[in-house]
Amino acid sequence: MKLFSTPLRTAHFVIHSFAVAHAVTAAVIIARHADPGIILTIFTIAMVVVLSRLNDYPLDVTTAIALICCLAGFYLGTIGAEWMEILFSGSAMVSQILTTVLITELLGWLTYLIVRRTQRK
Repeated sequence: MKLFSTPLRTAHFVIHSFAVAHAVTAAVIIARHADPGIILTIFTIAMVVVLSRLNDYPLDVTTAIALICCLAGFYLGTIGAEWMEILFSGSAMVSQILTTVLITELLGWLTYLIVRRTQRK
């Protein structure tokens, strides 16, 4: 028995769960005045692997996607946090957490679009 009835529902659950995990982890680590980058990178890689394996995607391509997502996550997260800090001036923590969630969602859905199985007729 599958956990969810469609691959799309499974993707929703996986991506949103990782976004929540990213947010909670970032909040806890930032509150302790530390850098959450390494743990968030591990979570990003795990999300890509889970989405890829759920769709029976090849491991070599999964590895390439994970690398690209980590680089994109770092770059977009850094730039995004700077922009969010302008919007939420005075609250670096809120801007970093919000950016983390948005980037995780973006990377998750882009990964899903790449790895989803083509429908057979």
